[in-house]
Amino acid sequence: METAEEKMPVAGGMRARSTANKILRKLSAVSVAAAPVRAWRWSGLLLFVLMPILLVSGYYLLLVSDRYVSAAQLIVKDNSNSQGMSSSLGFLIPGMGGDSQDAFLVVNYIQSLDMALFLDDELGLSEYYKSDSYDVFSRLPADASQEDYLEYYRAHIGVGFDEVTGIISIEMQAFEPAFAKQLVETVIRKSEDFVNALSNQLADKQVSFVRSELELAQGKLRASKQEILDFQNRNQVVSPEELTKGISAIIHGLETKLAELRAKLTAAETYLHAGSSQVISLRAEIDSLEQQIDAERVRLVGVSDENGEERLNSLNAHFQNMQLDLQFAMDAYQASLTALETARMEASGKLKHLMVISQPSVAEDAEYPHKLYNLVSLAIILLLLFGIGKMLVASIRDHRV
Repeated sequence: METAEEKMPVAGGMRARSTANKILRKLSAVSVAAAPVRAWRWSGLLLFVLMPILLVSGYYLLLVSDRYVSAAQLIVKDNSNSQGMSSSLGFLIPGMGGDSQDAFLVVNYIQSLDMALFLDDELGLSEYYKSDSYDVFSRLPADASQEDYLEYYRAHIGVGFDEVTGIISIEMQAFEPAFAKQLVETVIRKSEDFVNALSNQLADKQVSFVRSELELAQGKLRASKQEILDFQNRNQVVSPEELTKGISAIIHGLETKLAELRAKLTAAETYLHAGSSQVISLRAEIDSLEQQIDAERVRLVGVSDENGEERLNSLNAHFQNMQLDLQFAMDAYQASLTALETARMEASGKLKHLMVISQPSVAEDAEYPHKLYNLVSLAIILLLLFGIGKMLVASIRDHRV
């Protein structure tokens, strides 16, 4: 028969085994409960992170249409040297010496609807963008409106302006390198036409205004000449001033001769009888000279009762006024001629030219899309979103407990 001391170790071993079995059952229950949690975590990572990355990677590797870029550099120059620097220095540092307004106009014109419509008419750009030869996510929808086409066009070009150097940079995207280069060449040609038309329009307006003033001055000059010619024909006199001088000289000569005859008459009357033939002859000559002098004075300052002619001094004054008008018209015409030549020179100096610094290039490698960069960015974003989602789920569970 066993003693009490022999029974005690057996009971202790049984209790230890029972405790160990309970612990093992609890651990099994915990591991069984944790298995779905770990499975959910991996399935969530696979569903929300790995699957999108695999889909985008497959799209980039199998479906995406590569886009090639052709680039060129331009500069707007004029013929003016009024910036206070030499032409060579102004060419090396154009932004320092010229106004950048024209360059900004070119940049805005390249991005405008007019340029997009011109490229569509010239190269069929909208149909090129809509071609089913390229993947559906890269091409323009077939039912795209004009606004959609313009937005798509602006998204596939890059135009920049450096205010320091004055250089305009152009980048055009296309699905083929040759077509991208053709796009840039067409844009440059149309932009050059735009710059020429703009500068010529401004120059033509300035020259047209001066030319209109010249035509007005020329018309006044012709009218003044015609007025003088009509005056001469109407009064049958070439120059009233010269005629006045001639009549004044005649009167002066007649008065001199009259004074001599009067002196002779006075001397003859001292020793001859009043009825003598010599005295009578001198008196007749004196009367004749006096009549002649009166007649010449009537021509000079009087009015003839027979034909109502205008006074010669009035004719002279009128003629001098017409000569002043003619001289003023001549001076105005000369000033207008000078202004026209000056305006032409200034307009020539303000003509703009679009110079190509870097010719359009033909790309050998596709520039877009940036596959590796986009995949890495997508992975980072998805991992961040997945981590934020896990934190939100854990926070909600903690609040429930």
